[in-house]
Amino acid sequence: MSASPYAQHNLEIAKCLAAMPPHRPLSDSDLPPAILQIFCPDGRMTTSVCAKIMKFSEKEKLVSIKCDLTKLKVRPDDKRVYLIVKRKPISSNNYIGLIEKLYDHFYGINNSTLETFFKIWMEWRATQTSTSEKTMKEDQFLWNAYLKDTAISRIPLKELTAQIFIEYFRTITKGRELTRKRFNNLKSILNGMMYLAVEKDIISSNCLRDINYRQFPYKSENHTVHPYTAEERLQIIHHLSGNTDDFYSLAICLDFHLVLRIGELKGLKWSDIHKDSISIQRFVNNKNQVIDDIKGHAGEGKRSMPLTPTARKILDHLRTLNGDSEYIFFQNGRPLTTGTFNHRLEKCCRELGIEYRPSHKIRFTTASLMYKNGMEDTELQKLLGHTTLTMTHHYLKNLSTEEETASKMAQILG
Repeated sequence: MSASPYAQHNLEIAKCLAAMPPHRPLSDSDLPPAILQIFCPDGRMTTSVCAKIMKFSEKEKLVSIKCDLTKLKVRPDDKRVYLIVKRKPISSNNYIGLIEKLYDHFYGINNSTLETFFKIWMEWRATQTSTSEKTMKEDQFLWNAYLKDTAISRIPLKELTAQIFIEYFRTITKGRELTRKRFNNLKSILNGMMYLAVEKDIISSNCLRDINYRQFPYKSENHTVHPYTAEERLQIIHHLSGNTDDFYSLAICLDFHLVLRIGELKGLKWSDIHKDSISIQRFVNNKNQVIDDIKGHAGEGKRSMPLTPTARKILDHLRTLNGDSEYIFFQNGRPLTTGTFNHRLEKCCRELGIEYRPSHKIRFTTASLMYKNGMEDTELQKLLGHTTLTMTHHYLKNLSTEEETASKMAQILG
C-alpha cells in the first residue's frame, strides 16, 4: 500500500490538533503551514485560494460541532488521516479531504432535513423540469406560510414517519382554518420532495402514501362560478364594437366569441387560421415569452376551434390593422398585456354598471353560454382543451343565477 503524498503534512496536522482543546477548529488565521502548503504549494495567496480557505474553515467549524477533531489519527502504513465516527473509520489522503468527507457525512444530502431539501428540490425543479415560475412562487409562498422554521422542517428526511406527518397535518387543519385545495397544494409540495428523496436514495419510500387524508377537517370553500350573463356579454361586445381601431377592444370582443385562455389568445398567429377554424397550439406565459406548447403540456390542449361569422369579421378587421405582424395580437414585437386587457374590460364594465370579472371569466362565460344552449359537455371538453370531463364540469357548476333558479322552481313547483 503506497503512502500518502501528504504523509509529512498529515503528521504535522495531527500533532497540531492533538495539542488543541476539543471542538476548537482551526481558523484561516491560524492554519498550520502544512495546510497552507496544500492550498498554495507555490506560496501564492490568490483570491481564489483565499476563498477556498474561507470555505474550508467554515466546513471545519461545522464538522467540529459534530465530532472531536483532536482525535484525528494517522495510519502507520499508508499515512492517511482518519477519524472514527460511530465505530466507522472515515479516512482521506489529507486533512482537507477528510474535512470534506466528514462534512458530507454530517451535512450532506443524505442527512437533509425538509428545510435543507426544500432548496434542493426547488433548484432541481427549476433546472430539470418545466415547472412554471408562477407555480414555483406559489410553492415558495406555501412553504413560508406553513413549513418554514417549524419543528417538522428540521427533522431529517430519514427520520420522518407517517405518524409525524399526521400529527403535523392535524395541527394545521385544527379548527378548519385550511381549505382542502390549499391543503392539497401543500401536500403536493411534500410529495414532490419525498419522491425526489426516494430518487436520490435518501429514503426507501414515501411515507405520505400511507396516510388517510379523509381524517382531517377542512375549511369549506366557495365553488360558485360567476361568469358574465348572456345579456352582459352582449352589452360589453356592443359597447366595445364602436372602438374599431382599438387593439384591446377588438381582442376582448374576439375573446367573447372563442373559448381561450388569455395566454392562448396572445399566442395566436395569422397562419393558425384555416378557412372557418383556428388552431390553438401555443401560449404566451407570464414573462411574455411565446411557448410552443399548451399550458399543462397535454395533447388535448392543442386543438382546432370553429370561427363564428362575427369572429371572422373581427379577425378581418384586425388584419387591416395588424396584418404585417406574424402574431395577431403582437404590436411592435410585443404581445398585448393581460393587465391592460383586464383594465380595459374593467373600464367597460364600470361604464355599463356591470360587475367586473377578469379575462379568465370570459372563457367561463362562452363555455357556460354554449352549454346552457344545448352543447354537449364532451364537445365543450374538446373546445376547452381539458384532459378530463371533470375539469370541464368545474366550469359548468352553479351557472344559473338566483333569479333563474327561482323562476324554474316557480314553474316546476308552483
